[in-house]
Amino acid sequence: ELESEGVQSSYEVLGWTEGSWDGSDTHPESESKWWGQLSAAEIKAANNICYFEDNWNMMDMTPNPTYFPFPFPDFRYVPWDELSTATQNTASGLIQYNSTNWNMLGDNTAERNTFLNLDGTQREGALALGFYSHTWDCYMNHYEAYYWDSLYGSLLLAMETLGWTEKSWNDLETAPDSEATYWADLTPEEKAAATALCYFQESWDGTDITTYYDYEAGKTKAMPAGRSNADIKYSIFDGVSTPGSNTGVGGGTTDVSSDSFRVGAGALHVVVFVVSFGAYLLI
Repeated sequence: ELESEGVQSSYEVLGWTEGSWDGSDTHPESESKWWGQLSAAEIKAANNICYFEDNWNMMDMTPNPTYFPFPFPDFRYVPWDELSTATQNTASGLIQYNSTNWNMLGDNTAERNTFLNLDGTQREGALALGFYSHTWDCYMNHYEAYYWDSLYGSLLLAMETLGWTEKSWNDLETAPDSEATYWADLTPEEKAAATALCYFQESWDGTDITTYYDYEAGKTKAMPAGRSNADIKYSIFDGVSTPGSNTGVGGGTTDVSSDSFRVGAGALHVVVFVVSFGAYLLI
């Protein structure tokens, strides 16, 4: 069918084979590239099958008034006992959350996966809660399951600013000093890097969400409108593309370059495949 439509050669340039197309072989390398990482020949082939930068990178146009690269999922920072019964049932039944691993971020094994590497049931649950690929990968996984080669633009700069190198990232043994540093002791540049990965002080420090929830107001205290960011140097991202964001890091303060990437969680270009930038499948 592809041949009869005159597009088979374009898919072949992008690395597709009959085996990868029918799912019996692995997906081609192009599927885990941002638009700016494609070769000139691959871009031409993608154009021929109606892809351009924005739809290849699945630009996220969700309104985002925050200084994070994606909208803040405030529903995730509501303590377990404050959730509705329906939400608890969704979280526990589909993603194996309970009061302990919900209230302590990072304790649920699912959060070690990218959104697209969640199994189908977990992904259904994440969607039902209100997540999508961008918000899950940033706020829940903080891109920790990405291959180093898939870190691009502000993601790569953020990891490097926090002291990661390709070797330490791949070895998973020697973590940089920032990993053992409390938020208050991070440099302004490191705080900006952590923000680009959707960390804030409480999540970086590993604080139980019950301790920063305003029970009277019924909302988290992690994102007050008046929180000062004077000690966060967002300018390190000036001129740096921001994968997955239409605002950049720092609430639109970033001077995003013209070839900016606009999507977070991998290239899902052919709908019959689930493709992810995630490096570690932990289910």
